[in-house]
Amino acid sequence: MIPGLSPGAEAVLQALLAPAVTGVTEDFYRDADYLLLDGTDAESHAIGVEHVGGPDVLVAVTDPARAIGHVRIATTQPGVLMFIDNRAWQGTLHASIRVLGADSAVLIHDPGPGFVALADVFLRGDRQVLFWGVGATAVGCSIEIEGAGMAVAIGDDALISNGVWLRNHDMHALHDLASGQRIGRVPATMVVERHVWLGQDALLLGCPRVGMGTVVGARALVKNSLPPRVAAGGIPARVLREGVSWGRDLNGMTAAERTSIGVAADPHG
Repeated sequence: MIPGLSPGAEAVLQALLAPAVTGVTEDFYRDADYLLLDGTDAESHAIGVEHVGGPDVLVAVTDPARAIGHVRIATTQPGVLMFIDNRAWQGTLHASIRVLGADSAVLIHDPGPGFVALADVFLRGDRQVLFWGVGATAVGCSIEIEGAGMAVAIGDDALISNGVWLRNHDMHALHDLASGQRIGRVPATMVVERHVWLGQDALLLGCPRVGMGTVVGARALVKNSLPPRVAAGGIPARVLREGVSWGRDLNGMTAAERTSIGVAADPHG
């Protein structure tokens, strides 16, 4: 789909491009015009991307003249791609990204006028993908991915509050002392669908999926999937109310927000 995207990462990305997550399709990546940079050239620095160490990273941008903020990316293996769709970029992205594995990809789409702060993004294995959807914003977020071929996807128009952690695994294994066997869950891809709101200091730990339009309360611990259009909270998180969602405007949800999560644009229609 994109020059420099490894076949392994491409297969992972294809599985994420679903309507419940994003309006971005394979055709977009196939047909988009973009410039290829290397993270160390003047063009990369002018838009705010800096490769700070390791094997070369390929940076693909849709507008080489439009600044995005400040991104520092470090690599330890070859075959890493960072794709930035900044054609209509109005927001600001601040991110610190470490990629330990080979053939991995980070794909960031236009956040609209919003702010995206990714304090620490850590891709620990090969063929991993981080997908950031169109219009998604973050006050402050840390993301850690374990396991070859695993991914974290943040859906379109998601809102991530300050201090949120997304980890697709416990990061260290528990072992039964009597048998010596490893116990616990294996790493899994984590998908936060479109128009989800993650409250302050929420921790998603090995949670496979948060359904579209769902609200996760502050300081919740989410280890299991949550359905669409619910409010959840607690440790561990549980569904507190069904048939609810949220809007960026305090006066109510817009028709576009309602439609995006699969409900009628007019609540009285």
